[in-house]
Amino acid sequence: MSIIVNNTDNQLNININGVLDVYNVKTIKSVSRGVDASGNYYIAINFIANDKNNSLRINLSEVSSPVTWTNDVTGANAAIADIRNWLSEIVEVQISEANDSILVYGWDGTTNRKIKTDANGELQVDILSLPNEGQQTMANSISVALASNQTGVARTPNFLRPSGSSGTVAAGTFSMSFASVGTANATVGGITLKPGEALNFDAGAINNTLGAVAYSTTTAGAELIIITLT
Repeated sequence: MSIIVNNTDNQLNININGVLDVYNVKTIKSVSRGVDASGNYYIAINFIANDKNNSLRINLSEVSSPVTWTNDVTGANAAIADIRNWLSEIVEVQISEANDSILVYGWDGTTNRKIKTDANGELQVDILSLPNEGQQTMANSISVALASNQTGVARTPNFLRPSGSSGTVAAGTFSMSFASVGTANATVGGITLKPGEALNFDAGAINNTLGAVAYSTTTAGAELIIITLT
């Protein structure tokens, strides 16, 4: 009988006369040596689960490879040492969000390239423009930041009703509306807003804000209702 024992990719391979049995190295609980009544040495392997071949006995008198696993004390010690080394090759890694980071790469067909993030650590995707191909045209290169946290944010509505005065809606609002509700013209952003007319401004994309807009209701009878979102 010929037994060949080796470790490949943390799998314990035991080939007995051409018949291969494979065991997961991670499931080994203990390894010991012994001597039978005939004086032959053996290795006993116990597994965590009480499955088939538990414990597993390897008779060193029948082992042809590794050649160092000879049928004596030296060979038994060599077998124990080899299996111990195989067990030490198993590495379990725990990743801490607070203390660790992992680089992620993507394959562009030629080179592994790092996946980019912006200054906030959010994934950044570049969609590149393509040349004209039939009716398919992409005119510009677009860079899109995909927010990692899409939790909604509460905005605060604010209301003003100026008449006979002038002022400015400060920069930093997400939207603003002006409705002329008086009997005379008002002025918003340098243009005339006639009675019954309204203007609405929206900053558009997430977290965009508007600049400052001046208004005036100093003309007799002019009145505005102003609504802002901050």
